[in-house]
Amino acid sequence: MQSPAVPHQFDPDRLPRLLDIVGPAEAGPFLAQLEHDLSDCARAIAAAVDRSDWPVLREASHVLISLSGSAGALGLQTLAEALNAAAHERNTLALADLFRQLAPDLDRLIALVRVTPPPPASAG
Repeated sequence: MQSPAVPHQFDPDRLPRLLDIVGPAEAGPFLAQLEHDLSDCARAIAAAVDRSDWPVLREASHVLISLSGSAGALGLQTLAEALNAAAHERNTLALADLFRQLAPDLDRLIALVRVTPPPPASAG
């Protein structure tokens, strides 16, 4: 199976470090929850952009800032920060352009998380 494309400005060390912190016993459930949370952000942002739903955009972009940064998707984190600022300013003009830039990287991050194996349990 071919690996998915990584998001722009991706730090490949962050997700493995995060999984090390979580530990092998919890890494599988953690990855499943991360994929779920990122997918929720993607759905919420896509729906909110269409309606200019500023509260939902502020909330979902705020969550995405944290998740993307923790996973190493630094470019996505920057775009989520810009989307959050646009939502706070109710900047309709910036909304579509930011979403157009953000959506592919968010899709890439979700795909990457989906295929990331949890680290093996250490023999001890």
